[in-house]
Amino acid sequence: MTAYAYVGPADIAAAVRPGGGGARIRNPADLDTFLSARPADELAEPFTFVVDASLTLRLAPRRSEHVACADGKPVRAAGELGFARTSSGWAVTYASNQSTGYCPDPESWRSLAAALTHAGIDRSAADTGGYTHPIVYRRCPSCAEWNSVQDAHFVCSLCDADLPADHRTGPTDLALLADEEGNSVRITVLGRHPRMVAGLAAEIVVETPFVRGRLELSLWRRRLEAWGHALDAAFDRGEDIAWMTVERGPSISIRLAGERDCPEVIVEDDTISMATVRVPVDLPRNWIDSHQQKLRDVLTLWNPED
Repeated sequence: MTAYAYVGPADIAAAVRPGGGGARIRNPADLDTFLSARPADELAEPFTFVVDASLTLRLAPRRSEHVACADGKPVRAAGELGFARTSSGWAVTYASNQSTGYCPDPESWRSLAAALTHAGIDRSAADTGGYTHPIVYRRCPSCAEWNSVQDAHFVCSLCDADLPADHRTGPTDLALLADEEGNSVRITVLGRHPRMVAGLAAEIVVETPFVRGRLELSLWRRRLEAWGHALDAAFDRGEDIAWMTVERGPSISIRLAGERDCPEVIVEDDTISMATVRVPVDLPRNWIDSHQQKLRDVLTLWNPED
């Protein structure tokens, strides 16, 4: 089951205080205790919910932030739930994945259904095989704005760019090492790997005024963490970067002081083409900071442990 990291405004997440999350609902008694203490006006509208990593349902009043309900942590599902009292206890009557903080897929219903079943809560009135009010979220590959898709209209509401139809986010750059001379090395995550569990399909594209080339690349969490360690070492100690150099397949090295008085990116393919390309790139001063952020974006949007 997919885990969703928080993608909303940073100031909202920063305001979350540990231990202040939503009420944990592990059984019908927990739900009765929570709902019986709510005033009538709150019972008339849906409640904020999240399903945490342990598949435990957590509830808070409707206008609570989902990230606060989740104690600032990733979730398996998030949205709104409505309840009604029946002759046998409380039952779910409404379920939506409406959460602009986590933008979960409609498929997160499976996690919510599992949490409700584990807690012994009746969901038959709202179980249509999914949310009663599902929402499709997409991140714009052009401006990075998150959108809720209306009437299958996959167009960004902010910049009018096309939104990806088959995944909540489009291709995501892990690295873009480029300068004004037209030299660039780009590493882009394209999507889930079709043959590798928890893997990502990616590509390396080299472009210069003289040559252009492309290599397929497979990524997983350990490789991404190694990229992060290499960036940290370059930032903290000024060390050159050598990434994937001891593994089979493509490798990337960055010499911070290249032969042309600027950094040099070296892409080596020792398995398919047996070729090595050296690209001088006049990198901006903040390139390490920006690439650390790109790595965080990839880990947040694609979560390669799924």
